Amino acid sequence: MDSRIKNDVKKLFEFWCELKPTRGIDRGSICRNGRGAATPPGVIIESFPEGFRDKEVIAGIPSFAFPCDLERDSVQSYSFVHTTGDSKWRFGFCRHDPKTDTAMVLITYLPWHDTFLKLLIVLAELRRTDRNGFRTFLSEAYNRGVPDSGGSLTVFYNSGQSHFTFERPLQFQLPSIPENHNLNLYYNFVDSKGMICVFAAMLAERRIIFTSSHLDRLSSCIQAANAFLYPMVWQHVFIPVLPWEFKDVLGAPMPYLIGVPKPVLDTASADELGDVVILNCDTKLFESPFDDVRSLPPEIVSQLKKYLNPTQVLIGDRISKIFLGALVQLIGGYRDAVEFHDTCKTFNHDKFIESRPAHLRPFLTKMMELQIFAQFVDDRLKMLNSGLGFSDEFELETVRYAEKMKKRGRNYVFLKHMKDKSPRSNSSAQPQPEDSMNDLISLDDSNNTSFDLEDFDPLNQNARPLPPLGGKSFISHKSKSSTLPAGVNSSVVMQAQNSVNNPLYPYFAPKHMATVAAVTSRVTPLQRKPDDDFELLRKYGLDQFSLNVNTATTPNSSTTTTPALTAAAGGGKGMNNWTTFD
Repeated sequence: MDSRIKNDVKKLFEFWCELKPTRGIDRGSICRNGRGAATPPGVIIESFPEGFRDKEVIAGIPSFAFPCDLERDSVQSYSFVHTTGDSKWRFGFCRHDPKTDTAMVLITYLPWHDTFLKLLIVLAELRRTDRNGFRTFLSEAYNRGVPDSGGSLTVFYNSGQSHFTFERPLQFQLPSIPENHNLNLYYNFVDSKGMICVFAAMLAERRIIFTSSHLDRLSSCIQAANAFLYPMVWQHVFIPVLPWEFKDVLGAPMPYLIGVPKPVLDTASADELGDVVILNCDTKLFESPFDDVRSLPPEIVSQLKKYLNPTQVLIGDRISKIFLGALVQLIGGYRDAVEFHDTCKTFNHDKFIESRPAHLRPFLTKMMELQIFAQFVDDRLKMLNSGLGFSDEFELETVRYAEKMKKRGRNYVFLKHMKDKSPRSNSSAQPQPEDSMNDLISLDDSNNTSFDLEDFDPLNQNARPLPPLGGKSFISHKSKSSTLPAGVNSSVVMQAQNSVNNPLYPYFAPKHMATVAAVTSRVTPLQRKPDDDFELLRKYGLDQFSLNVNTATTPNSSTTTTPALTAAAGGGKGMNNWTTFD
C-alpha cells in the first residue's frame, strides 16, 4: 500500500540503450505466456552501463520500445512503467525518430517526465553528431548522483559550450499548464466531460483503458489522469503503454489503468475485455457500462462541470486544483476520525462517516472500501506516527476549506436568525433539514458548489502571484555548505526527505516557507502581518518548522530579500505559478 516511488535513488538513470526492430515476425502469434520462446520485437544494439544485469528489465525493454506497428511520420517520445518485485515503479522513456529505424530508451526510478523527455532530444542529437562526446556525457550524468531536494545538477557537453540541467521537482507541486508535458496533452486531446468521467471511474476502481494511435499522446494522457488522484495513489495494475505481447492482461478481473495502442486494442474482442471503461484520446469518445458520474455527490459533479467549463482559461495549476478541491471535500476531514493513543494514532472508519455531511455519507461509505483510500489513510497515519508535520498542497487546501466552511456557518446562523425575526417569516415556512450543508452552499453559490472559486482558482481576481525568489536552497547540491532556516537542524531535514512520499511528486521543499518569505517581503517589519496560509497551518498544528524570517531591503529598490528562506538556484521559474490568496 506504500508509495510506488523508490525513495533512496542514487543515480539519475539506471540504464540507456538503443534498439533496432526485428523484421518479419508475426506479433499476433506472440502471447504473454509464451514470450520466453518467442522472437522479441527488437534487439539491443548498444547500451550503457555495460554492467547493468537486471535480466527482467532487459528482456522487457524490446516489447515496450516496439509495442506495436508504429506510424513513423514524426518523432514520438513516450513513457512506460515497469513494476519491480517490491511493487516500486521503474520508469522508461522512449524516443522514435523517423530519420532512423532505431529506438532510444532510458530507464530510471525518477518520475521526472519533463526532464527525461527533454534529455532524450539532447541524447539523440549528441549521438548523431559526436559519438565520443555522447558516451562522455552519459558517463558523467550517470556518476554525478541525484541533486538535493529542489536543487539542480548541470552536465556540460560539446567541449563545455553546451549544457543540460537536471532539475529535481518539488514534491506535491501540482502539474500545471504549460510547464507539464503530460497535462498539456491531456488538456488538448480530452475534453472536460471525459476528464470527469475518468476521474469518477478511478474513484470507483474500474478496469480503465485509454487508447490512441499516438504513443506520446497515449502515455501522457494516462499519466496526467493518474496525477489527478493526488493525494491518493493508484494501487492496481498501471501500464501507460501496453505492448502487444501483454494484451491478455486486458482480460484480468482486477482493476487496472492501462494505455492500449489502437492497433493492439483493435485485436481484442468485447468478450475478451468484459465490462471495461474506454477513453479514446483521438476521438474524445468515452464508453462505459457504468454510470460512475451519477454516483458522485451532485455538489462535486456541479463543481467540476462549472470550473472545467471550456469558456474558462485553464492555465497554470488551475485544473489540478479543481480536482484537488473535489477530493478535499470528500476526504479532507479524515483527521476528525484519527484517534490518539499512547504509542500510535489510528483511524476510526465509523467515526469518519459520522463526521461527514449527510449528503456525502453514501458515497464515502463505498469509497472506504477502495484500496486507494486505504493507502491514503495508511500514508497519513505514518506521517502522524513519525512525528512529521503536514505542509503539502492537500493539507493546506483542507485547512483553507475548513476555515471557509466555518465562516459560512457563522453567516448561515446570522441570516437564519434574521429570517426568523423577519415579518415575512411565518409558521407555514418549510422546516430546515437536519444537515445544513446544502443551505450553506446555496447561500454562497447559486450553482450549488461547495467551495468558493478563490479557494482553488490561481487565476481569479483575488489571487496575487508570488514574485520569483532568488538565492539558493537551504540544501544546495552545488555547494558543500548549507544554510538552514532558524529552528531547523539537518536531522529534521533528512527525516523530511525520507518521509512518506506521493509517487507523482516525490521531492518536497515545504511550500509554506517560500510563501511566508514572499508575502512578508512585500511589507516593512512594522507593517508585516503573519501570512494567512502559514497561520492556518500553525492553528491546526500542521506547521513542521519554526520559522524566523529575516529581511533586508536593497538600497534604491523596494525589493526585500529573505536570505534564509529562498528558492533553489534556478527554482524561480518553478515558483511563477504559485499563488497566494487574500
